[in-house]
Amino acid sequence: MAQDQKLELGRQIWDLLRAGHDRVQVLRKLGISIRQFEDSLREFQSQLSVDVGRAMEHYRNLDNERIEEVIQALMPIALDVPDRPEEVLAESEADFDLRLKASYAVLGCIDARQKIFAASRPEKRSVREGSTEVLAWLQQLHTGSS
Repeated sequence: MAQDQKLELGRQIWDLLRAGHDRVQVLRKLGISIRQFEDSLREFQSQLSVDVGRAMEHYRNLDNERIEEVIQALMPIALDVPDRPEEVLAESEADFDLRLKASYAVLGCIDARQKIFAASRPEKRSVREGSTEVLAWLQQLHTGSS
């Protein structure tokens, strides 16, 4: 049986199983042997896993790009702190609120990014290690070094 035929038969088997049919019903309905059933279903499931992995990676990258765009847009606003104390007192409440909201939004983006990275990594890491990396990254952004 050709690869395409196996995948198509595997898809049909998958659809019937999802619809609630048991193995015997699927075998009778499609008129196939147990070996064809197992081989086709295994082939389809392995291809499905690869396709799902690609889709997850694609959307993870899209999410990271969107988060990066938001961080790049809001970080300069969040870090625009006046140099001298008298400038802080002279600024308007609206300016202060804008910086505060931008800071919260950046922190929310960082949290979302960490969750995406944690979900995409099978190995477990300590919270402390991840927090240290975030602090180092924020210090680099604030000082302008890379």
